[in-house]
Amino acid sequence: MPVPPPRPLLGRDAYLDIRIWRQATGSGPLLLVTSPRKTGPAVRRNRFRRQVRMAFLSLSGRLAGQPWVVWVRPARSAPPLDRLTFRDIEDQLGLALRRLPPTDTP
Repeated sequence: MPVPPPRPLLGRDAYLDIRIWRQATGSGPLLLVTSPRKTGPAVRRNRFRRQVRMAFLSLSGRLAGQPWVVWVRPARSAPPLDRLTFRDIEDQLGLALRRLPPTDTP
């Protein structure tokens, strides 16, 4: 992760804390997903990570060929992980990707 860390792309009321930065080298986007133990039991955390991966794969066409690193984790204002739906995750990830600077989007 770069120092200082990038700012979140979504506001404080978002369910996801999404931060994006460019890699020094690399041919395509990289996804990092974290969910600390305090967000719930392992089954819920693993389900959250799978859902984020699926949403990222469905939206990653916007980042094709660009060396972005996308870091996703539950935000402080997020409801319990079992209440987050795939649609919530996909919507917020899509919103974050649309907020990238225009010169860096395809």
